Amino acid sequence: MSITFTPGLLPNNPSSTFGTELEHVKLLYAQVEAGTAYVNPLEPEVTNLVTEIDSRTSELNSVKSAIQTDITTLEGYSATPVPPATNLPTGWAAAGYTSSDIDDVISALQSLVTSIDSTLATLSALKTEINTVDVDNFKLHMDLLSGVRDAPPATIEKPNNPALMGIIRGVTDIEHRFGIAFTNYLVLCFETLFIGDLTVANAKTHIDTDPFNSVTYSSVDVITRVEASPFTETPADIITDINTYGSPLGTWNTTAATHKPIFEQHITDDTAEYDSLVDKLNRYLQAYHISGYIQDPYYRFMYTDVFGSATVISIANQLTNGEIT
Repeated sequence: MSITFTPGLLPNNPSSTFGTELEHVKLLYAQVEAGTAYVNPLEPEVTNLVTEIDSRTSELNSVKSAIQTDITTLEGYSATPVPPATNLPTGWAAAGYTSSDIDDVISALQSLVTSIDSTLATLSALKTEINTVDVDNFKLHMDLLSGVRDAPPATIEKPNNPALMGIIRGVTDIEHRFGIAFTNYLVLCFETLFIGDLTVANAKTHIDTDPFNSVTYSSVDVITRVEASPFTETPADIITDINTYGSPLGTWNTTAATHKPIFEQHITDDTAEYDSLVDKLNRYLQAYHISGYIQDPYYRFMYTDVFGSATVISIANQLTNGEIT
């Protein structure tokens, strides 16, 4: 049958305890409840970088589309009709150039498309690293460090802000009691939040630069030149200009490809510091663990006569004899 809770039954707490919590704790609770207790200091800069990546991606896709349109036109000229007809532009044919020469121009343009595709892939990978949620990347890392995200996805093991603050405080307090020189673990474990803005700024500064050195594809004017009549230059002249136009993109992309590994290195460095602290705290706890047992003769026997090392036996005996505290 159903159970009815006794009306008016309350826990046996002094009435004065209700509503006496500290005011600042209540205010903090309201912030936590609203999800506004934390901010990611890198978020504005990262948002600006993502915007710039999107803008550059759009520009490159536009150039790629224009090139592909020209390739389609040139392929029409290069196609072999039933003899004796020809698809070649009048001036081109009159100058003695053939469909093979058209193919060479097409090849130069296709190489440029390949270079653009490579750059687009670089930009996409960088954007994924800094902007895609629920994967093990810089986005997740900085959000966990700053506290704006409570926990990683279930399939990813990474410390969050409370875990980091807790272990840093724990190790710092223990080392103070041990008389160990102070180390600022906050800066070490949260390094990304301290210096990540420089990485973001460097990436944005580069992506802000024009990958074609401010030369437009339209200025190469491939189709107009191929269709010129009379045709007074050479196919090699057009190919040289295509290659000259596209040449800076390779260098630009090489530099762009260096940004993502730097973001990844931030994760590696912070994780290494965290792992080091976990290991250190475990060893401190082991020391306290042994201390708790060697102070009782019954349990001390296991360390002095069974599995304690010679040094541990010596420490236990010195403690028993009052030679050390």
